Formats: sequence, structure tokens, C-alpha cells
Amino acid sequence: TELMATTDYYLWEDGYSGEASMLPELCEKQAVQDFARTFQPVMYLLLSLLGTVGNGLVLLTHTRYRQAHSVTDVCLLHLALSDLLLLLTLPFAITDTLQGWSSGTAACKVLQGLYALNFYSGFLFLTCISVDRYVAIVRVPAACRLRPRARRYGWLAAGLAWLLAMLLALPQFIYSQAEQHQDLRLCRVVFPRAVSQVARGATNLVQVVLGFAVPFLVMASCYAAVARTLLAARGAQPHRALRVLLALVLVFVALQLPHSLMVLLDAAELLASWEMSCAQSRRKDLALLVTGGLAYLRCCLNPLLYAF
Repeated sequence: TELMATTDYYLWEDGYSGEASMLPELCEKQAVQDFARTFQPVMYLLLSLLGTVGNGLVLLTHTRYRQAHSVTDVCLLHLALSDLLLLLTLPFAITDTLQGWSSGTAACKVLQGLYALNFYSGFLFLTCISVDRYVAIVRVPAACRLRPRARRYGWLAAGLAWLLAMLLALPQFIYSQAEQHQDLRLCRVVFPRAVSQVARGATNLVQVVLGFAVPFLVMASCYAAVARTLLAARGAQPHRALRVLLALVLVFVALQLPHSLMVLLDAAELLASWEMSCAQSRRKDLALLVTGGLAYLRCCLNPLLYAF
């Protein structure tokens, strides 16, 4: 599925490829197109404005008024940068939805690639933060030994997160292009015919597993261990910290899991060569649009949940 929730409104969707199905039947998706042209601009503009302010304040605070001394501090700085860059791609997505893509294939590759890069790096920075909190609270002796070099480890972790995110975003950097769809020219990921449907589905699956499932499992495990440690402590402060941890996990799951499940469904469709009916294809497109909006909301809430 296209990361920026661009849907194939008229033809039977062929997953990542942008090609029409071999079936001669057409699937008219004017209702999906109308919904996208109403929903996406309003949602994306609101999220872009709110998220830019919040993440901009985090960047300003960490660069001018607060030095990064721990892995969490460094990762919060990179998380804010990642979320900010991701949100800055949304105005281009609005233009693409309303007027079509007019900036050429090179700009399309850059936009889709940057979107994917920052989308995945955000998960990875959240994972690094959870591991650092686990070490600081559960493995106190180890945390004391690592503290003198914590900033160096933070930058190393951030560098590795960016590198892995870049690898996950390679399909967007390589295969994105401007493609004509009826009266609009859209920016989307288009695999060449030489790439098999199974390979496209496997790529989708790897992105979901490494970009969401593994980070989520690491976060859940770390925060569960932290919660057990805090429950063993006495006083009100640990219980307040527990509520914060619970909020972090619930928000992450509520906002990101629906979209990841839809992408996983897309991967399963490609790998199993399912044939969707027109009605099912329309419902899938609508679900991708709505869950994609929820996923972007995470970028606006991260400053409130992690930094302030």
C-alpha cells in the first residue's frame, strides 16, 4: 500500500504496483476519491499545524536550553526532528490529493522516501527510549556504569535507528514515481513488472514487522518490566509513573496498530494472490485513509507524552 494513502480510485487495485488488475472489470471509486478530497486536506492540515508547533518547541528546548545527557534526551531530540519532517510532507500530500502531482518523478521519490524514512525512524526512536528507561529503572547498576558514556551511546543508537529506517524506506526512494490516473497525475510507489507480486508482498511484510511489530514488542516488554519494578516500590510517585507508562503504550497501540494491520492485510493479499471484490477494495481504501490519519496523530502527541 502507498504510505501516503494515495488510492487507486478507478481500477482494481494491484497493491504496490500501481498496475490495473488483469481482470477487465473496472471498479469505480468516485466515493473514495470524494472522501479523500474532503478528509485528507482537513486532517493533514490540522495535524501539520499542531505537530509542527509541538515538535518545533521540543527541538528549540533541546537545542537552546537543555543539553542532551542521556540516551532518552538524544532520542527525544531525534524523535522531534523525525516527526517534524514527517509532518512537513503532509502539505505536499494535500496538493497531490486535490490537484495531482506536478513536481516530477525526482521530487516524488524524495517526498515518498522522506515520508517513509521519518515514519519508521519515529518507531525506532520510541523503542530506544523504552530500552533506556528499562535500563535506568530495572538495571540500576548497569545504568550507573553506562552513565558517563550515555550521551555517546545515545548518538550511536540514533545513528543506527536512522540507518535501519533508511533501509526500510529504500522501496519508496527507488520505486516512487509520478503516474497518471484518469484526470490526475499522482505520486505513488510503482514497482516494475519485473518485480513479482510475492516480492512486493514480502517487502510490505518486512516493513510492517521491522517498522512496527518488533519495536512494539520491545516497547511492551521494557515497559512491562519497568511497571513490575515500580509496583514493588512504595509511594505515590511510582503509581503516577505507571499511569504515564500505560498511557504511552495505549496511545501507541490505538493510533498505530489499525494502520499497521491494514498494511499487513495488503501484504497478505499480495502474498496469497487474493482477489478482492469491488466493494471490499473500496472498504480497504477507506480504512487505509482513516487509519493513516490516526497514525499521523502520533506525531502530534509525542511531544506531550515524552518531552513535556
